[in-house]
Amino acid sequence: MPATARAARLSTRFFFPVFLCWRFWLALFRYLILHSMQNNSSCFLAYLRALVNTVRPRVIITGADNNATLASLVEITPDVWFIFVQTAMRDTAQGFPHGIRLPTYYAFGQSEQLIFDTLRVRCRQYVPTGSIKLGYALSDPAPPAFASADLCFISNHRPERPVSAVPPLEQTIAATDDLLFMHSCEYARRNDLILRIVAKSREPNWQEKERLHYQKLYEDYPLDFVTADKSTRELDTYHALLASGLVIHNASTLGFEALAAEKKVLFGASMNPQLVRNWGISAYFDQVPDFMCLQQKDFSHFEQKLDALRAMSLDEYWRRTSATARQVISQDINFPPHEHIREAIRQYLLT
Repeated sequence: MPATARAARLSTRFFFPVFLCWRFWLALFRYLILHSMQNNSSCFLAYLRALVNTVRPRVIITGADNNATLASLVEITPDVWFIFVQTAMRDTAQGFPHGIRLPTYYAFGQSEQLIFDTLRVRCRQYVPTGSIKLGYALSDPAPPAFASADLCFISNHRPERPVSAVPPLEQTIAATDDLLFMHSCEYARRNDLILRIVAKSREPNWQEKERLHYQKLYEDYPLDFVTADKSTRELDTYHALLASGLVIHNASTLGFEALAAEKKVLFGASMNPQLVRNWGISAYFDQVPDFMCLQQKDFSHFEQKLDALRAMSLDEYWRRTSATARQVISQDINFPPHEHIREAIRQYLLT
C-alpha cells in the first residue's frame, strides 16, 4: 500500500464490533430510524452504514461475495470503492441471491458469469483473476512440508448437524460424498496406496467428529487426515493437496482449484446427474471432460476411471484439461490474484 495509506480489518462473522464514540452511535440510531421509515427491516444494513460512516474508508474489500446486505450497502455508499472477492465455487440453487447488483467482482474465472446470468446478478466490473487462496499457496516462500500421498480425497462432510436433519439436497450430497470416499478407500487398499483426507471443518471439535465419521465408514484402512484453521494454518489443506498425487472430490472448490494447479482430478458428483442439476452446478460440470468425471455409482466404473487417469501422462492430461482449467479458474502463477488486487488498490489510492 502507499506509505500514507492505513488499513484495518473488521469481522462480523461471530460478533459485532462497535466504536465508543458519538459519531458511530448517532449514525446507528439515525440509520435505524431511516430504514424503519423506508420499510426496510435490515438492522444489519443500518449497522454496516454506521461502521462505514465512522471509519470513512476509501476502499472496502470483502470475501463475503454472496452477502446481499453488503451488496445493498454498495448501492447507498457511492463514495466508497467496494471490491468483492470470490472465495468459493457458486451455484444457482442456494449459493447466491437472485437479482442483486455487485461492485467490482474478482472472480475465479469466466464460469461465474454463466451463474450470474442465470440468477440475473449484475456486476459493475467483472474481473476473472483466479483463486486468491490458491495464489497465496502457490507463491508461499516457505510452505509447510507434507509427505507425498498417492490419493487425496477432499471431504465435503459437515458434522455440525446430523444428515437426517438437513434438507434432501444436502442429504444426497452427503450420501454421494460417502460413497465416493468408500470407493477411494477400496481402491487404495487394492493398490496399496496412501490415501489422504483433506478436512472441510475448521474448528477442532468438528474436525474430530469429521475424522471419526470417515473412520467409521472404512475402519480397516489407515488414513492421513489433514486439517486447517482460519487463522494461522488456513493454507495447510492447499499444501497437503499440492503434495498429493491424484485428487478425488465430489464438487469441492478445492477440487476445482486442484485442476487449476495442474493436478490430476476425478469429479464425483456427476455419478448422479440429478444431483448436479439440483445443486445448480451444471455451469461447471458441463465444461469438465467426461474422462475425469464419474458417470456411474459402482466401484468397477470408479476403478476404470482412476486407472485411466493414473496411466495418462501429465502432458496428455494437461493438453486435454488446460482449456477447462483456465475457463473455470483463471490462475496466473506468475501474477497471482492477491498481487493483482493489491496493485489495483494501490493505483486507486494514489489517484
